[in-house]
Amino acid sequence: MNVVGPKTLRTRILLGVLIPVFLILAAGLTYESYDHRAHLIERQHQQGDMVARLTATTVTQALWDFDIVQVEQSLQQIVALGQVASVEIIGLAGEQIAAATAPGFTPSEGDFITTHVIEYVLGDQHEELGELRLTLPVEHVTGPLMDTTVQHAAVSVLIFALLAVSVFLVLTRISQPLTKIGTAIDDIYNGRFDTVVPYQSRTDEIGMLAQTLEQIRRNEVEMADLRAHTTEASRRERKRIYRALKSTRDGVILTDETGHVVFSNANASIFFADARDGEKLNFRSWLPQDVAEQIEERVAANQDFAAEASVTHFNSGEELNLLVRGGPIRDEEGLYLGTLLLATDHSDQARQAARVKFMAEHDSLTGLPNRRLLEHTLGNWLNQGEQVSILLADLDHFKMINDTLGHPTGDALLKVVGEKFLGNCGKNALAARLGGDEFAILVKGAASEERLNSIANSLVYDLSKPLTIDGNVLHTGMSAGIATLSGSEAGSTDGIRCADLALYEAKKGGRGRVEIFHKDLETVIKRKTLLERELRGALNEGSIRPVFQVQTDLKTGQIIGFETLARWHHRHLGSISPAEFIPVAEDSGLIRELTYQIMTHAFRAAARWHDMGWTGRVAVNLSPKLFGSQVDEFVNDCLYETGCPASAVEAEITETVVLSSGQSALKEIEALQRLGVTVALDDFGMGYSSLSYLQKFPVNKIKVDAAFVSKLPDSAETRAIVVAIAELGHALGMHVTGEGAETEVHRQLLRECKVDYLQGYFDGPPMAERAATARLFPGAGLHLQMSN
Repeated sequence: MNVVGPKTLRTRILLGVLIPVFLILAAGLTYESYDHRAHLIERQHQQGDMVARLTATTVTQALWDFDIVQVEQSLQQIVALGQVASVEIIGLAGEQIAAATAPGFTPSEGDFITTHVIEYVLGDQHEELGELRLTLPVEHVTGPLMDTTVQHAAVSVLIFALLAVSVFLVLTRISQPLTKIGTAIDDIYNGRFDTVVPYQSRTDEIGMLAQTLEQIRRNEVEMADLRAHTTEASRRERKRIYRALKSTRDGVILTDETGHVVFSNANASIFFADARDGEKLNFRSWLPQDVAEQIEERVAANQDFAAEASVTHFNSGEELNLLVRGGPIRDEEGLYLGTLLLATDHSDQARQAARVKFMAEHDSLTGLPNRRLLEHTLGNWLNQGEQVSILLADLDHFKMINDTLGHPTGDALLKVVGEKFLGNCGKNALAARLGGDEFAILVKGAASEERLNSIANSLVYDLSKPLTIDGNVLHTGMSAGIATLSGSEAGSTDGIRCADLALYEAKKGGRGRVEIFHKDLETVIKRKTLLERELRGALNEGSIRPVFQVQTDLKTGQIIGFETLARWHHRHLGSISPAEFIPVAEDSGLIRELTYQIMTHAFRAAARWHDMGWTGRVAVNLSPKLFGSQVDEFVNDCLYETGCPASAVEAEITETVVLSSGQSALKEIEALQRLGVTVALDDFGMGYSSLSYLQKFPVNKIKVDAAFVSKLPDSAETRAIVVAIAELGHALGMHVTGEGAETEVHRQLLRECKVDYLQGYFDGPPMAERAATARLFPGAGLHLQMSN
């Protein structure tokens, strides 16, 4: 329902002011009338009571005397006064005794009637004579009331008129500028920017409004000029955007709020199947169901989305890897207008990523899976509850092939071996190269161990045959260890560790063997863990002590040195062989502390012996694990701490030092010699390429391995080898020591082989420092010079 009301602001304000004023004045006038009427009525009652008392007093004596004429005359006089319209006296029996009425009086409902009892007082006696009844006309009240009301109404009308005129004049002064400013606003709104905004010079609110409007007008003029200049540029920009969307390699689709396509470029028909203008976009027609459902949920929720999917190219049939992404389109106020959908073909990137992933998980030389993929596959199979067997293997004599024939030949050999490993793997199996000459195979299934054992023996047999690589006939071999795991509780690390332990046992028992992990090997692992824990305690307590084995000159019989050996006697486990606890120390990182304790004991003993006049050397064994961490500085620190001269020390190393550390080890050996320490090559003759390393090692002494010495009495070939070693050592300026001499025959044969020094039980077992001192310096009192 439309209510017609005032249109102008002036009229609205005028009505808004005058109507409340009118209502207030009307309410005031009404209140005054009621109040004045009540006052008049109250005064009329008071007057009636007073007249009644006076009249009663006047007629009492005449009424007592029964002078009715006098009573009537008194009543006429009362009426003649004009205040009373009628008066009458009623006797005790209710009869009218006398009465008087004003001429022309007609009783009405609104008249005021007053009564008063007439009593005659005689002394203390009161005699009631009757009742006086007066009637006062209502006109005595309504007349004055009307006059007063008219006067008040006239004043209110005057006030209202004056106020209306004042407000009208004020509003007229305000509304006229506003009307003109409104006209200017209407002109600006309709694009008529040449209008003049009035009243800008005023300093009141209207002036501020006019000044603001003028600034808006100027801004609109500038914007209009700018729009006029940029309309063509905007049109070109929109055209460029449209063409860019049309020509981009991405598939582009815009839908309205109902999901119907309003724009699609050429590639959209390739990527999005039935995505055509005017049709509802159907994700399920070209996306896998799970991806389509995921995107539909996001679109329904007006949320951004991104997903990868494989689809078939509608023209070529090629499988495409698409990145599908998009989100809602909204206006400036956030109102949803539709959805933007983009599809990017990143098949090349996906193939590249797959290639990178392949390279990260496969060996670059053989193409076999690497350790990372092997461990991942092993973990997955175990988590699936499968029984899995793992084979670890490495090649025999591979280092020698690499060093003698070069790395290209070694790499070619590894490729051939990789092909053999791959060829022996069938279903539910995985072959891998772990690095160097280490290979592995995983097999899953109920009979995985039997199957893997068969594969391992086949590979061992196959690789025991000569291989022709790049025109070279190579003789290699393979040793392997197998371990079996089952269930998700098993750890892949434990399986590899067990297989590695089995491989170690296979090598220990002779090359070209396959060893299956068993409980006894588990016992070995537990003992190794126990020894590591106890070894830490022994090192903290200093309970591992050195002993000294004599080295003598075969020509003179003089003691030319001692080899320092470590001995550990455990309070519960008994004597523990160095062959057992030194590998534990090397694997656990305790070898440096162990070497430090043995070395400092030996250096202090050597320092004391040199102070007493002995000029020989005390030999200490340096583990390959110490090289690569500036072992020369480590030895030098021990020399400085103990005050031992470097000339009293001999460092024994094995060729595995160079095998494991390469050129850096050679530099550290030379640094040891620059300190003045003699370097001896221990266990000579047992390595794969001892003669070649003899040229590379800048050593001062070589020690013939005890395995050769033990065979001297029974083998002419062994004697010939020892003679060759001695002559080669002498030719290179080195001294030669024979280890493991236990009999006089060994001593005689070593002399005949031109070996310089002897070490072994022939000269006595290893002895403590006190016994070694007594051996060097026979005589009394020498023990007082030794420390406890």
